[in-house]
Amino acid sequence: MARGDLTDAQWAWISRYLPISELGRLPLNLRKQINGVNWRFRTGSPWRDVPERYGKWATVYDLHSRYCRDGTWLAILLGIIADAEEMGEIDWFVSVDSTTVRAHQHASGAVVDEQELQAALGWVAAKANPANQKSNVEFVIHRPVPYLRRTLPKKSAARSDGGARPGRGRPSSAGPAAD
Repeated sequence: MARGDLTDAQWAWISRYLPISELGRLPLNLRKQINGVNWRFRTGSPWRDVPERYGKWATVYDLHSRYCRDGTWLAILLGIIADAEEMGEIDWFVSVDSTTVRAHQHASGAVVDEQELQAALGWVAAKANPANQKSNVEFVIHRPVPYLRRTLPKKSAARSDGGARPGRGRPSSAGPAAD
């Protein structure tokens, strides 16, 4: 196992949210491929630079692309968040540093009605209250879509007009035809 790869405990945690194929099991190299996706996003390198230990780069990319399309990554994320919330490991209090939030120069000195200001402050206080956190956050966990195997189109052996496609195939070694 390389540095940054999923541990056995992490794999057991996320494998519950992975779609099961029609065969009723997870693909054999799925853990390696997910580690390859993690490696790619952790390093920020191109897909073609994914190390061979994770499988072919195109296979790793196809897995990532399929999971993006069918919502598997989102199901994993929401499932892990829901599990962590049940265990009490998530604190939904958000602190924002003033260096990252900037207001426009015209935002200062606005005239605000006192009732509107009190209503807005009351709303913020209600949202920040830890007793209201579970009622303020709602998760919808979608059931993952099962695998659908890709089928490649069958290539026909011969064209209907009997000729080869132009620009394809090996050049003839007989040379130019004589008239």
